[in-house]
Amino acid sequence: MYTTMPADIVDILYSAIDEIGREKIRVDVSSSVDGSAKYCKEIVNKSIARLGPGASDEEIGTLCEALLHFMLTASVLPSDRKVNFKGVDLDLVIPSMKMLNKSPDKALVIQVIKNSGDLGSRIREAESVQPHHENIWVVSARRLQTDRKKYHLGSKKDHPYFRIIQDVNAFLEDKKVKGLKLLHGQ
Repeated sequence: MYTTMPADIVDILYSAIDEIGREKIRVDVSSSVDGSAKYCKEIVNKSIARLGPGASDEEIGTLCEALLHFMLTASVLPSDRKVNFKGVDLDLVIPSMKMLNKSPDKALVIQVIKNSGDLGSRIREAESVQPHHENIWVVSARRLQTDRKKYHLGSKKDHPYFRIIQDVNAFLEDKKVKGLKLLHGQ
């Protein structure tokens, strides 16, 4: 079962976000998702500097997960977070559990791996509910050996973590899945 994220890591993350400005980030990335990479990189760099050189993979994974939640909200991309679907704990389902159940080819499952020893079991669990294995992505602090699409910090060979919001948006556009609808003035 899921536990809450450590408050000190979330505090460090939101301190870095607040230095830039939450509203500025929201306005920029909701109008153009391409700006998300710049903000992700800046926020991660500030946060890791505050965590210090001894930051563990679990701490960095937690930071990446919390930032991913913030950026999905800021960019107005739909997601269900920290859910249990058919008895399986999933970190993120995009766009929704309803879509995963109805049309799994149009849904992403993103698992955040905070301990490399959990990789195999977390992937197998995701595969048990997402039959389209190419739609299972992994986020981690460092490079892990898996044939799933993987995002980690410092990645040049795989998929850079900083691009994950752009890639989620591209996936949704490719599958013709609409983002959140905001009603202005109501």
